[in-house]
Amino acid sequence: MKLIVVLSIAEHQEKVAALLHRAGVKRFSSASIAGYKKNKGNSALNWFSSTSRDVKTNSIALFSFAPEDVVEHVMEEINVCNRNTDNPFPVHAFVLDVMEHSVF
Repeated sequence: MKLIVVLSIAEHQEKVAALLHRAGVKRFSSASIAGYKKNKGNSALNWFSSTSRDVKTNSIALFSFAPEDVVEHVMEEINVCNRNTDNPFPVHAFVLDVMEHSVF
């Protein structure tokens, strides 16, 4: 059993949910989070918040417990998505081993 955590911008929640479904994830949970990135002073790229040193992004975290074969499919789908999309906010995924869990 694995725990997969997927991070994306909030605007891509439906796209990421569809990707998880295609990969075989039957159910997942999500949470709204705020992502922060240190602005390197290039106000031309972010004129609206040019006075701020920290750039905030509305993001989501999706997570699911899944068998290893499903998690492998999720990672493949995310890697293909990131390679084929010119997106300044790529999807991030992390996989953790689950050593023990309660009976479902």
